[in-house]
Amino acid sequence: MPPRKRAQSVDGTLFDMTEYMNTAVCVPRLRDAVSSWRASGYPGVTDTTRLLVRHWFEVEHRLPSGRMFRYHRAQQEALETLIYTWEVAGIRNRLTLLEAFAVKELLQGQSLPGDDGLSRLALKMATGSGKTKVMSLAVAWQYFNAVREPEAVAGAYARSFLVIAPNVIVLERLAEDFAGGRIFAADPVIPPALRVFWDLATVVRGDGGGVGSSEGVLYLTNIQQLYPEEAAAPANPLDAVLGSRPPSNLTPSVPFTERVAGRGEPVMVLNDEAHHTHDEGSVWNEVIRDLAGRVPLSLQLDVSATPRFGKGGLFPWVIYDYPLKQAIVDSIVKRPVKGLTKASEVRSDVASIKYEAFLTAGVNRWREYREALAPFGKKPVLFVMMNSTAEADDVADWLARKYPQEFAGDGTLVIHTDRQGEVSKKDLEVARRASREIDEDGNPVNAVVSVMMLREGWDVQNVTVVVGLRPYTAKANILPEQAIGRGLRLMFRGQGAGYTERVDIIGNRNFMAFVEDLEKLEQVQLEAEDLEGGSKVTITQIRFMPEKVEYDIALPVLSAALVRKRSIAEEVAALDVMAFRHSPLPLKSGSREAQTFTYEGKDILTLEKLFSKEYEIRGPQTAGEVISFYAKLIAQEVKLPGQFNVVAPKVREWFEHRAFGKTVDLDDGAVIQAMSSNIAAYVCRDLFTGALRAFSIEEQQPEVIAQPVRFSEIEPFPWSRPVYEANKTPWNLAPCGNLFEKEFAKFLDMAEDVQAFGKLHEQFPFQIAYVDGHTNLRYYHPDFVAVDGGGTHWILETKGAETEEVQYKDRAAVQWCDNATSLTGTPWRYLKIPQKKFKNLQPESLAELQALETGGPLLGAD
Repeated sequence: MPPRKRAQSVDGTLFDMTEYMNTAVCVPRLRDAVSSWRASGYPGVTDTTRLLVRHWFEVEHRLPSGRMFRYHRAQQEALETLIYTWEVAGIRNRLTLLEAFAVKELLQGQSLPGDDGLSRLALKMATGSGKTKVMSLAVAWQYFNAVREPEAVAGAYARSFLVIAPNVIVLERLAEDFAGGRIFAADPVIPPALRVFWDLATVVRGDGGGVGSSEGVLYLTNIQQLYPEEAAAPANPLDAVLGSRPPSNLTPSVPFTERVAGRGEPVMVLNDEAHHTHDEGSVWNEVIRDLAGRVPLSLQLDVSATPRFGKGGLFPWVIYDYPLKQAIVDSIVKRPVKGLTKASEVRSDVASIKYEAFLTAGVNRWREYREALAPFGKKPVLFVMMNSTAEADDVADWLARKYPQEFAGDGTLVIHTDRQGEVSKKDLEVARRASREIDEDGNPVNAVVSVMMLREGWDVQNVTVVVGLRPYTAKANILPEQAIGRGLRLMFRGQGAGYTERVDIIGNRNFMAFVEDLEKLEQVQLEAEDLEGGSKVTITQIRFMPEKVEYDIALPVLSAALVRKRSIAEEVAALDVMAFRHSPLPLKSGSREAQTFTYEGKDILTLEKLFSKEYEIRGPQTAGEVISFYAKLIAQEVKLPGQFNVVAPKVREWFEHRAFGKTVDLDDGAVIQAMSSNIAAYVCRDLFTGALRAFSIEEQQPEVIAQPVRFSEIEPFPWSRPVYEANKTPWNLAPCGNLFEKEFAKFLDMAEDVQAFGKLHEQFPFQIAYVDGHTNLRYYHPDFVAVDGGGTHWILETKGAETEEVQYKDRAAVQWCDNATSLTGTPWRYLKIPQKKFKNLQPESLAELQALETGGPLLGAD
């Protein structure tokens, strides 16, 4: 391992610069600042923003399909960093950003932007990490603040949006999400409390008509539509398919931007695949500067997996970095594996002869994937990159001749110009259609042969083998990330974390050297596998076995016992604060007590103390400031931010007439000081949160709402974690998340008093709703279900380390079992199995396992 580089700071001390040097200059300090800001509860944001981030990131969402949905950590951190930088830190231009957050020691030698006065920030997010979802949240954040906050605040936010794609193929991909506002309806972008404010029209390039009287509008186009009609012809075959690069010396036309400017209100510009904007003098940037000269530009957001200059340096205005290495670790993308082969180039001018050994290795690996994926109904795609159009033609012809069943005719798609260097409109449409349809069932394309890298826009999911047979140099203007980027997107989306996908990278020496550059750039060590003597591609499939139907288990589907009320304004307004029971607060001042108070989080059902946190009131000048502070905190803690306006008057009434045992003058300085004291803050919080929690969560009688879900109904799915070949489960294998679960599956299979069992994983549509310590409604997947010899059904939860959340899950599981028993007539019980106790007990039956119970079905602490 190379030594970690250390540098000397301006004050003469030494500190480790390794982390700082691996990302953009502002990212490390922003990362620390955002982490502290998040932990403190998002101070400094508007009420609207606070409501949005809590809805997006603290609530687990169930989609109409029944599938659970949560924004990924990287998506959350990207949006939080954007909000912190723009809304909290107030950054409005790149120069201010660098002054506030740049690591000064790293600025030397950087390509620094000029002070153009424009608000421009960038997010670096790895291919496949959900950049479009982050863009949709950024739009909603700006829009809701623009239409909901007071005018003095709202005026800085945008309700008009211009989303710019670098080419037609990216445009078509974006249109799949944004056209008709599809992504805002399909994803949980809009909180129920804010639906009444949502009125955003979407206009995609080519749409006719206007936007009527909509409050907001989102325009989506490709940058070429903002160029003059007489733009130059494409210079290379890929430009013909994807659209040419932004020229640097044209004067932009304005018909489309005229529609944006005509609204006369702040606009937010979102540049997708924004590495194309690295040239400050490009027409792309000129278009935006021209627009900013005619209408206020609230924010220009650049989004890209590779926001780099031509020489490889990251844009210094990048504020968040989710690198490829982390995306691989998080299983957000396929795991690249270097295919090692003893093959070498043959001395020949004919590509198919020169590279035949590499091509053969690639085809053989592709065939292994085809066999492994066949049970899932998935088709793998082979991707081959060549050095010239002649070589591409030769290799495509070789594939068709040597493997006619797989690659002849429509089986191979070649992307380049014809012999005359031009692409006909017919050929262009075929290439565009193939980019959209290649993953679909029945599509005949098994291989793509290209001269250029298919960069952004070709978001093909089924690429499993990439064969690179061309030298990649700085002159080629292709970044290391792009060398394998087209093969990274997941084929099995929404399958949970149980299966790790791979893409094999095979190539000649020059290409593999380029892949090694990627490893250095991303500080990731890719796996390597010997293609000649290594193992064959296998994918474990979990599926129902009809011959084991006797072990099938049905789980009832119940409505939630606890739900969050949608409208409680009248109930809060009717709250009788004079009936609060407490001793009068003292009318005295104090130093420490007058400045801070400790907030204790309590369980909604038991009122047991779970955590505490100290808050500070900074020099209150009026009673209104103190009341506003308390009311906002109380409304946020009980998840009623939309009810601040009805909570605040009640807090005022309590302080004025009940808190001190008599009516007081809230303008009296001594009263204000007493209102700010530690004891006043504690009592106020305790009384109001206790009363309001009863309003925010409503208990209802559960009922059976659908047919039970059965193990036999689950579609086959891939699995790469531990499995146990059990007899008493309806599937061919029991999919386990870890070795302890595998050990427990073996125990259930061997226990004489267990008739049947099944592993409940993320693919199984069964969750139990619970309320956490912050009154968030959440869901969790128990580990196992089993049926004993007496017909009792068991929900079984294995546990290693326990967190604060476990107690809420336990309580909800017990309640679910009680409800399921009374509603179905089948006895259900819950049992938690701590790993240490299980290993110490070494039970041989379910009856012995129950010895772990203490005080009923909930297990005690270790």
